[in-house]
Amino acid sequence: MTFTRLDGPLQPGRAIASVTADPTNPNHALVTYSGYGVNTVPLTGHIFDVTVDPLTNAPTWKDISYDIGDQPVNDSVIDTDTGDIYASTDFSVFRLQPGSESWTPVARGLPMAAVSGLTLAKATNGPNRFIYAATHGRGAYRLTLRPGPH
Repeated sequence: MTFTRLDGPLQPGRAIASVTADPTNPNHALVTYSGYGVNTVPLTGHIFDVTVDPLTNAPTWKDISYDIGDQPVNDSVIDTDTGDIYASTDFSVFRLQPGSESWTPVARGLPMAAVSGLTLAKATNGPNRFIYAATHGRGAYRLTLRPGPH
């Protein structure tokens, strides 16, 4: 077995913060970057949608940072029920809905602190889904997502 490198000279020269595998497609992932894009001009961007061709192992990278701002993106999750993408940053958690190019704050109630990790979980009984957010020094939080597609 051999690892195949997916990034290259066209991605930001900053540390990768997370890789989130799509639970419904083994050839799709989100890759987030720490740091600030101003330090890696012209290769900026903080969250990328990556699809790997299963025949050639060639990756296609799409910058989906849009209007999230020049800030570290620490983690991401994919809500397979809605297609929403959630991204945690050094300042909050944001949501990108399918077909949108605008990131929006996900909810009120988080302190202004780095959110280092996100986890999406589905209830064992019923339609509820939850996002768990781990902050830097300000505790752990849970957000109940509404059932099903918007």
